[in-house]
Amino acid sequence: MHIFMVEDEDVWADKAGEAVASEPDWTLERVATGREALARAAASAIDVLIVDRVIETDGADGLQLLARLRDMGVVAPALVLSSLGQAHQRVEGLEAGADDYLGKPFDAAELRARLKSLARRAGFVANPEVIVLGGLEVRVKARTAHWNGAHIPLSPQEFNILKLLAERAGTPVSRDTLWAEVWTDFPNLPPQINVIDVAVARLRRSIRAVVGEDLIETQRLKGYVLPLTDEIASG
Repeated sequence: MHIFMVEDEDVWADKAGEAVASEPDWTLERVATGREALARAAASAIDVLIVDRVIETDGADGLQLLARLRDMGVVAPALVLSSLGQAHQRVEGLEAGADDYLGKPFDAAELRARLKSLARRAGFVANPEVIVLGGLEVRVKARTAHWNGAHIPLSPQEFNILKLLAERAGTPVSRDTLWAEVWTDFPNLPPQINVIDVAVARLRRSIRAVVGEDLIETQRLKGYVLPLTDEIASG
């Protein structure tokens, strides 16, 4: 597993190196500025992304950087590191596209556990199911989605949302359910409606880019729904 880290402080980069060193199949690539991250991340095969929230070396904002990386097509699950650990600050991280948020100071063992959790959610655990809804295929084992054979690039979070909607096709999935099933690392936070809506909006954009239309319906006061098989045309 290749981990790409954007961190300007050596002490935390060293902690990450300590976490990675005990895992024989893990590698760590570290850059210290936002400029380096933008220049190198898109060309790297990244399995998990670690982003410092405040990158003092060049004044970069880690959350803005993460949003830029998402726009560039970097879909690896992302962990934000920060000394800002209040609930609303964690929510800001989620809104920017983070999959997890770890406060500083932290130890190597905790970081390693978080990285393993992100790796599992990114598809390192096999599951043989394939969900077919007309022209849409949600391949659970590969953690990929396809429309008439064309790949739909999705972030791990977007895939988790689509998978849940596909598993319950024809039935509205409430925001409370989405929060409980997708944002599993934040059990003590109540459902963050804006975070959920922003994530679903990103998923819709990813689908429209390939399909040409929006497959996800919004049902007022009920949630989001993928229609049943015969309602999704194969094109």
